[in-house]
Amino acid sequence: MQEIKIEYLQTLIKSLLDANKLRSGPVLKNYSPHELQKKFDAGLDSLGNQELSTENFWQVIQEISDLSAKSTHPLFLNQLFGGFQNEAIVGDILISLLNTTMATYEVAPLMTLLEKEVIKNLTSLFGFKLGEGIMVTGGSNANLVGMLCARQFKIPDVKKRGYHSKLYTVYVSADAHYSYEKAMHIAGVGSDMIRKIKVNNQGEMDVACLRQQIQEDTKQGFIPLMIGATAGTTVLGAFDPLTEINTVAREYKLWLHVDAAWGGGAIFSKTYRKYLKGIHLADSITFDAHKTLSTGLITSFFLCKHPGMLKLTNQGGGSEYLFHDYDNSDWDTGSYSLQCGRRADILKMWLLWKSRSSSGLELMIDHLFNLKKYAEEKLAQIPRVKMISSNYLNICFQIVPPRETIDINQFTLKVRSQMIKQGQAMVNYAQMNDGRLFFRLVFANNQTQVQDVDQLLKILQDNIQQVDLIY
Repeated sequence: MQEIKIEYLQTLIKSLLDANKLRSGPVLKNYSPHELQKKFDAGLDSLGNQELSTENFWQVIQEISDLSAKSTHPLFLNQLFGGFQNEAIVGDILISLLNTTMATYEVAPLMTLLEKEVIKNLTSLFGFKLGEGIMVTGGSNANLVGMLCARQFKIPDVKKRGYHSKLYTVYVSADAHYSYEKAMHIAGVGSDMIRKIKVNNQGEMDVACLRQQIQEDTKQGFIPLMIGATAGTTVLGAFDPLTEINTVAREYKLWLHVDAAWGGGAIFSKTYRKYLKGIHLADSITFDAHKTLSTGLITSFFLCKHPGMLKLTNQGGGSEYLFHDYDNSDWDTGSYSLQCGRRADILKMWLLWKSRSSSGLELMIDHLFNLKKYAEEKLAQIPRVKMISSNYLNICFQIVPPRETIDINQFTLKVRSQMIKQGQAMVNYAQMNDGRLFFRLVFANNQTQVQDVDQLLKILQDNIQQVDLIY
């Protein structure tokens, strides 16, 4: 293949980031795997057969873009992320070109300083007088690190001797992220040892039930290890009562980790940081900037109140070839991380924060809340929308079918499936333990504007009418 011209790259980036063009096209061209395999002209079964010319290479690139879901589209409201920030994208490109690792100061001197500066500002924002942190490969990984820190806190020799044949228990809400279950078996605690505490009608952990479960486990010989609270649940956007949960954690000497991957963005807004009341009491926090700040996957942080805990928890090996004794070895971050190779994703967050300032980040968060409020008001005017809940940046609702004999769950799912088939907008759905199935509309996309919400609701109503004809 001939040399790739920089002009091609510039054209590609411009076409992907042109918001006006994105508005005019679909979010997704929906094909089955078999259909997609036929549509993809480059072929999925001819890898390695022959090299591509420069012209064909860029045709393939354009085809990949055309056949992929557009998370930067203003009507992508399907996941807890979306949109883009120009500063973060520039950072992402530079990170790839520099292609360094965060393992040592020697190979990532400036990136190390940038990460420490961002971590210092984040821990201060969340109310830690002292603290430390590290970037990780996602919120799930941050929750795992929280659990590892909890066991290090409770069982200081666990890295060498394991669990001493004792059974430890972990407490999360029934609506907590599924990553806690993964963390249980990865950390060797065992998935049977997780205790899912009942939630109230708003999806918040029931503290009385939490205390009762801890007491019962203690009587039966189990050893409580940690509480994993949630600040912004994935489905309902609920915030556990952190102040009350902390009282229980201190009473039983348990590590308190708060998964604020979704809800943590509220900390940047003076108006909406009230959602995070009590988060300063936590021992550790998960926060994903790629969610509400649209910095791009992945921009995840693990923050800890206790300096030195990360190194105690994660240090092990590497001194013979990587972690040398040199003038600046105290600045190496590799021993604080589960990873060896670690991408310098910090540049995305630092460039955005530096460019916009804290007040600029506040405007971004407030914009999302304003959109959510607008959508909630407009949805209330649609006669056949049945509201399930509206909290934080989440709106959950069902579509009432035209006749009582039609199951509301099936009808709601049919409307959603019709929307996805058309590809004009993407909004996800969820199902609660009580069987209710509903749209889960979330506002994380910084490209979305009021006119996009209007367009979304028009698409919704058009699809309701189309599904009516089926029934």
